[in-house]
Amino acid sequence: PAHLLFPTAGKEESMEEGSRSYGAVYQRYPNRVAFFVSENSACATFCTHCQRTKSLDSSSFIGELDIQKGLFYIAHNVNIDEVLVTGGDALRIGKKRLGYILGELSRIAHVRSIRIATRVPVVMPMGVTEELLTVIDQSVNKYNHGPEKMVYFMTHINHYQEITEDLHAAIQRIRSHGYSVRNQTVLLKHVNAYYKTLATTFRRMFWAGVEPYYLLQCHKEKGLMHFITPIQIGKIFIKHLQGWISGIYKPMFAANVEGGGGKVLLMPSGHDTVHSGLTIEDNIYDGSAKVMTWDGRVIYDYEALGRASRKEYANAVKIMDQFIGRKDCFLPCLNIFDKSGEYIETTNRGWSLIPMLSNISKAKLLEYEVKEDETPITNPALIEEKLNTLFYDSEYVPGKTTSRPFTDKSE
Repeated sequence: PAHLLFPTAGKEESMEEGSRSYGAVYQRYPNRVAFFVSENSACATFCTHCQRTKSLDSSSFIGELDIQKGLFYIAHNVNIDEVLVTGGDALRIGKKRLGYILGELSRIAHVRSIRIATRVPVVMPMGVTEELLTVIDQSVNKYNHGPEKMVYFMTHINHYQEITEDLHAAIQRIRSHGYSVRNQTVLLKHVNAYYKTLATTFRRMFWAGVEPYYLLQCHKEKGLMHFITPIQIGKIFIKHLQGWISGIYKPMFAANVEGGGGKVLLMPSGHDTVHSGLTIEDNIYDGSAKVMTWDGRVIYDYEALGRASRKEYANAVKIMDQFIGRKDCFLPCLNIFDKSGEYIETTNRGWSLIPMLSNISKAKLLEYEVKEDETPITNPALIEEKLNTLFYDSEYVPGKTTSRPFTDKSE
């Protein structure tokens, strides 16, 4: 595991949630807060890429005083119009406790929307019961005397193999109660950092009733270095998804910047904004990037990769080569720094790792039916003669069959 091979790579408690909290509430934006209603140990599953993997003990305990302080702060700060009910997992607490919290939020007039964060539909779909949804129905506007509060769910699907029939059924139950469902996917090396995997995941997700909302760069938390993919790789994937899948299937690519920086969009613009003559591919393995946060800060050397010394890197590669039994299998991408903290290089910048995505290869990966030039049809006018021949031999011809009436004869 990376946290054993590179013990100093990454940042401890990168989100610094404890330093921006009051009671069970964490804030980094002007108008919304995260309300931690359960301990991290209450999750339906423990994600190995989570920034909170090191807080699965009593230190994350959420007590009555924390909840009440959180409710007080939300009521006190009239700027807060959205509350993210999370944990842990918002659906892994008792129904009575969940109903109480949602009911108390319904009293606060300036809170207009409530987001419920959960992985239960993905990893424990049988937990999404009619009884649970009824508790939510009866609580979110229980004491509300103003406009209806809008409620939606945010879940976490990383791979299309998680999109099961049971998940689909759970999402249908949620949607039948009038709630929409959005998703945050984390870009994970060796898991979903492949063009076809992402495209398949986003399409199937939407077909199951979940809107792909964010594709997030993996956190720089200690122990997660082996999951981190260079930012430019993610930008290339998003660039090549444009036009090849429906726009509503395509999430926003973003990084969650530590220290309260919030989410920073990393989407490719589609044009050369500074007339540099460079493409995304030209800067494929930059060790850092310039990002602008929501509050106007500019971070000139935002590092998305883990840090290590040359010695740490060499020792880790040696250990993994011996473990695997052959060389050149363990190729982590990270930034090498010297003892004084100066950047030296980014490892494994090899151009062979760049996704080579031509129109023909994308058509094959997406399993589109293609014409003679191995690309899908995008202009039916070019094959009008062929289409007419097929059309007039089909059951779609008016009057040829009674099974497809064009108009209602009763009109």
